[in-house]
Amino acid sequence: MSNISTSQLKAIAKERALDRYGTLIFANILIFVIQVLISGITTVASSGNIIIFVINQLINLIVSVLLGILASGKAYLYMNLVYSQTISASDIFFGLKQHPEKAVVIQAVFVLANFLVTLPSSIILFFAEQTSSVNLYLTNIIILIVGVIVNIYISLIYSQAFFLLHDFPDRSAKELLSTSRRLMQGKKRKLLYLELSFIPMYIFGIVTLFVPLLWISVYRYASVAVFYQNLISEAGNTNTVKEEQYGLN
Repeated sequence: MSNISTSQLKAIAKERALDRYGTLIFANILIFVIQVLISGITTVASSGNIIIFVINQLINLIVSVLLGILASGKAYLYMNLVYSQTISASDIFFGLKQHPEKAVVIQAVFVLANFLVTLPSSIILFFAEQTSSVNLYLTNIIILIVGVIVNIYISLIYSQAFFLLHDFPDRSAKELLSTSRRLMQGKKRKLLYLELSFIPMYIFGIVTLFVPLLWISVYRYASVAVFYQNLISEAGNTNTVKEEQYGLN
């Protein structure tokens, strides 16, 4: 598969997902329910106490890292989709079998990056709520915007790591992250454009009582998986690629 446009990526994703939306939507709902349940069970009751605030932050950090196993399973599910393999909602649990420790390490990069760039905003917001300071709220908005930009950049760089884990399971988490970084050189803008192209759909989904969001979420992630398929195809056949092509030496 050669380099193709964003509209072509989305068209391929829509074609591959045809007649499989039921399974994919159910899988996404299942992931969401698991995340909500785990978060609800592990979160300490909210209060104005700074100690409780810190405890909540640490618990959420640990839980988010462990949920990398589900992120790995989701990547496996959608890779099966774009490679025209049989899919099942149970594929989301494949991350428990396919090197879960690597999935956790990969997820830790995203979680820690998000934590570090949003921590200043979280602290300022905490004190702003306690003091009702307008200046603190304005400062928080500025810091939050900067944090979002940095977080998006990091997410783009390492966006292919979970997909790579299933194509190259013998590689270490560090090598997979390094490979993603190399593969995304010159491709970050294209993936960002692909992601942004779904914003009008999400707005439509929100104003139409959220129901279409189930389909849109599947469509978006399937398109991202097709992006990976195209990316890896450009770099070379996954069965014969040499290590130096991906910087895995």
